[in-house]
Amino acid sequence: MASRDEIKRLAEVLQVLANPVRLRILALLAIKPRYAYELSKKLSLSYPLIHLHLKVLERAGLVESDYVPGPRTKRVYKLKEFEIEVSPERLRRLGESLEDE
Repeated sequence: MASRDEIKRLAEVLQVLANPVRLRILALLAIKPRYAYELSKKLSLSYPLIHLHLKVLERAGLVESDYVPGPRTKRVYKLKEFEIEVSPERLRRLGESLEDE
């Protein structure tokens, strides 16, 4: 059953990464943490759209946010450490575990 869960998780993450806007956000966050407003200006997209993509990335475990205190509380987003492996070898291992079920 673990392999089914692993396949489901991998599919969810790949689906999140399939969106070019999200890849652009991740590329910018790989340089440094940023505010959603900063990302919206950098990518020439609306704040609500960027916020929606950030929520999806956060739920997928690829991005995390912290509140920054100040006169107006803001959230800064940063890239989390992650590794995604999609290789023939990994797929073979997943397939073998499915056959054993």
